Amino acid sequence: MRLFKWALLTAFSLTRLIACSCVGPSSPCNAAGSSAAVFTGTVVGIADPLPSAPGAFAGEPRTARRVAGFRAPAPRPLRTIRIQVGQALSGIAPGQKEVEIATGMGGGDCGYPFQAGADYVVYAYQNAEGRLETGICSRTRPTAQAAEDLQYFRLKANVPETGQIRVLTHAGASVGKPGISIAAEKDGVRYHSVTNAAGDALFTNLAPGAYTIHDEMYGDFPEDPAVHLYAKGCLDVTFLRSLRIQGRVTTNTGEPAARIEVELRSAENAPDGAMTGPDGRYQMRIVRSGEYYLGVNLNRTPTTDTPYPRWYYPGTGDPASAIKIEFSGRPEFRTYDFVLPDRQPDRIIQGVVLKGDGQPMTRAVISAVDAAQTFVAQATSDPTGRFSLRVFAGVPYRLHAVGFAGAGMPVSAIPFDIEPGSNALSLRLNLTEPGNLLMDERQRRPNDRDSIEQVLAPLVVALAEKPHQMAAGVQTERPRRARQPHARLFRSAVAFAVIAGMAAGDQILPSRFAGARSRHHMIQR
Repeated sequence: MRLFKWALLTAFSLTRLIACSCVGPSSPCNAAGSSAAVFTGTVVGIADPLPSAPGAFAGEPRTARRVAGFRAPAPRPLRTIRIQVGQALSGIAPGQKEVEIATGMGGGDCGYPFQAGADYVVYAYQNAEGRLETGICSRTRPTAQAAEDLQYFRLKANVPETGQIRVLTHAGASVGKPGISIAAEKDGVRYHSVTNAAGDALFTNLAPGAYTIHDEMYGDFPEDPAVHLYAKGCLDVTFLRSLRIQGRVTTNTGEPAARIEVELRSAENAPDGAMTGPDGRYQMRIVRSGEYYLGVNLNRTPTTDTPYPRWYYPGTGDPASAIKIEFSGRPEFRTYDFVLPDRQPDRIIQGVVLKGDGQPMTRAVISAVDAAQTFVAQATSDPTGRFSLRVFAGVPYRLHAVGFAGAGMPVSAIPFDIEPGSNALSLRLNLTEPGNLLMDERQRRPNDRDSIEQVLAPLVVALAEKPHQMAAGVQTERPRRARQPHARLFRSAVAFAVIAGMAAGDQILPSRFAGARSRHHMIQR
């Protein structure tokens, strides 16, 4: 019981811990540009919110309304911090001696841990209730750690309350667009700038207020980004025009292809994708100029979610016959519908795992990985050493078997490569090699996973029918029905520790991995 309580407390603490995620540090200028008030001061009072009524949600006021048996959304509990103002950079009225700001309670809500009597530089934004609020993701900090901020205060002490906006036409590895006319519009008045060699446009001496950014090369769009610039600050706005594509994917029987991952692949092999909805429809954006293939399984082998061979728009398995999507940087909206081929047929791999002395190995983990060294299927051997995997017929795989001998030491069968084929396989895997060869191989895997074809060749070997022609530690045997159900197919870039729990007698299965307030505005249009 004590352990159970500890687990609950730990889970709760971890939930709170990971709930707040901050995005990189910003400069004093960028922090001021997105802060409604910036000042120094001393904390003279800290007030916690009233405790919740019995039976209420945490932070729910006693007067929370209930409608038809449902509670109205509970407001986030906030501390109120009273600060005696020292020096004001912006957002504080002349002569104002004290200001109240809100912050979270701490933990996972990004609240700042103010201490009574301590001095701080405060960067506060205006929250949805109109209150000034700050948190750990802002540049708020003790004055003892704010030398750069105090220097910025001195630099801006006697200058007009203007600011600047920098518009970037690039992000990540993309290349900026020089010579593009950009406009920053406020109250119907447009200010103009042209991007430099790096693709950046700079607007200086701007009055505080709301601005809309336009790319004048292609005209205005209703969704052009809007930002708010505050006094004596800076804003960086990444402005990327995009090609929006949508379409509908159907099976070769005319049914909507639901939950299918549609993929893009550029000439540089940079993958991207989107999942179709119940009606088979998808939407994606392209923000980097270039040529792209569109289809399914362009960047991976078939999965249970997308059990089809590699397929290119408008409907071919041959990339030479595919139609490429070209994006020059001009914003557009296009539609691409296509029909899927026949599903990839299944293939059964079954067999037995044996110890070095020929006895069955129970709870050994048998894994099938594809050419990109991604886990595709996995099973655990039963008490008789039997296992069964379901994979796809037209794909090469590498089969690994790992068990644990005495003292929890791992032992492996020599990895066995399986060429494409539809015939069922029945294998005998002998655990003769010390160590975990699966983990060793994954640690040595190539860094470049972009081209599956480059990896396929060394994985494919002929499946011989005589024991002496097989790889060491592997033998064929007559098909025999396994005593356990087939493992489910799945895909995962699994961490190297996937096998570690077997030493404690636990079955370990890979799981799918994916795939705060930021002071930098990222816009894709």
